[in-house]
Amino acid sequence: MKQSAMSGVVAAALCAGALSSVAAPAAAAEVDHGAQPTEADPEALGNHQKNLRLDIGGRGQFIKSAGFDPFSKKDALGQVTLQASYAFWAQDRLSLAAVVGFDYGGSSANVRSDTASLELERFILAPELRYHLLRVLALTAKAGPTLTREAAQVSSGLDTTLVRSGWKFGVDATLGVAAELWGYRNGNSHKPRIWLAGEGGYGWSAPLSLTFQPEDSGSAPQRLTPLTFDDLTLAGPLFRITAGVSFL
Repeated sequence: MKQSAMSGVVAAALCAGALSSVAAPAAAAEVDHGAQPTEADPEALGNHQKNLRLDIGGRGQFIKSAGFDPFSKKDALGQVTLQASYAFWAQDRLSLAAVVGFDYGGSSANVRSDTASLELERFILAPELRYHLLRVLALTAKAGPTLTREAAQVSSGLDTTLVRSGWKFGVDATLGVAAELWGYRNGNSHKPRIWLAGEGGYGWSAPLSLTFQPEDSGSAPQRLTPLTFDDLTLAGPLFRITAGVSFL
């Protein structure tokens, strides 16, 4: 009887051991099968891809509008650019960032005995799609609405200043590339990274009617007829080059 009980115990132990030996590899296989690269992996893109970036640089645009001719003889407009972007989503090599930007600049030229000047302040809020070809090299695509304050001024030798200003909606659409010039290889590093980015595309703003009025409404009129230029339409190919630093 004792021998029979002992045999039962031994058989149960052997069965349990056999089941454990089968279940353990299966569990391990299940874990391995579901494993995905994590932020802890130093070779992962990590903060090369998801980061907060601040940029400064320049924006240039070629403008063929007849309304721009009194303010420039080169059909080109240069502006200083400030941008901030936050890449908040990533999947494999693809990521999405929200970009807010500000461009400031202007142009001036002589119109007979008068001086015509134009000052522009442009704001943009847009999504930017990024695809990392390499750890330190990404292709970018961005398109979004713009809001531009256009302030035109004509100063004459009669000490009279005529002004025309307004806010105009528009759109910028660009394709570009961003290269990481300096930064730790480890994607988990929180040290700043230095970037150089370039993009090109097309920009458009709604026309602004250029019919000028005296800056001081109480001053005596100095012109016998109103001063009117062709409508100003800021439309044409553009390019932007910036240097930036990223965090997080």
